[in-house]
This record gives sequence, C-alpha cells and structure tokens, in this order.
Amino acid sequence: MSGPLQGVTVIELAGIGPGPFAGMMLADMGAEVIRVDRISPPGGGSALDALMRNDSVVDRGRRSIALNMKAPGAVETVLGLVERADILIEGFRPGVTEKLGVGPKDCLARNPRLVYGRMTGWGQTGPLSQSGRPRSELHRALGCGARHGPGRAAAGRAAEPGG
Repeated sequence: MSGPLQGVTVIELAGIGPGPFAGMMLADMGAEVIRVDRISPPGGGSALDALMRNDSVVDRGRRSIALNMKAPGAVETVLGLVERADILIEGFRPGVTEKLGVGPKDCLARNPRLVYGRMTGWGQTGPLSQSGRPRSELHRALGCGARHGPGRAAAGRAAEPGG
C-alpha cells in the first residue's frame, strides 16, 4: 500500500487494545506491519488468545508470524525482525517483554535506530502499573459501567452505580 509511511517497517507484538489499532493505522498509511502473534497452547488457549485472533477489522493490512515466545529460537526470530525494522510497538504489562528477552534494551542493542513504542493502561510505573486488568479498572474509573453497572435498572432507566 502506498502512503506517507511507505518504506517504514513496523513490528507489532500482538496484543489487545491500542496496539492493534496503532498497527492498523500505520498499515493504512503505507507502513509494512509485521505482527508477531502468539501460538495458542495445545488444547485451545485462553479467552485472551481468542480475542487476539487475527480476524478483526483492526487486523487488516498486515503480514503475521505466529511464535511461542517461550520456545527456543523464538526470541532470536523476533530480534532478527527488529534488526530490519524502524518501529516496534507493544502493549504488554510492564516487565513482560523484558522477561521474554525483547524489551527495549534487547531490541535497541540489535538496532540502535529503532523506535520502541509502549502502550499500557496505567503506564510503566506507579501503583496501578502492574494491574492485571487495566482496561476494566480504567472503564470503572471513567464511569463507563454506569449504564450497565451493578444493580438492576427499571425499564428504560440506567442502573445507579453501586445500586
């Protein structure tokens, strides 16, 4: 696809939320986006694996490779892609990519000109940074659940928060 980002290569470490949306927008503007999908474990996988399947409208415009990041050789495969990339985007909880061996230090050691983009619900530091469910907590903090929150609403009326 042509566009202002033609010639730019992006590695997207598959996730949910802003990462796939950013990958879609970059691809729509002409970037070559290579998504690194997770291989579901034998026996099916989790609900998160189902959400991350490559079949959403925001998954358009990309090539993908599926890897088990804990398998021998998988990290080296990603770092090989990073060597030829301009940008890497990921949306994992703080510390996850470091544990996998594809954190900023690992990637920048292989490609010093790489732009390493991180997107998390509560940032990399602070009291909520390690929260296991940042999106749910963010929605709650913003009052998004007020209409369909806990409690029962009378016909045609929104439920009162906490009631």
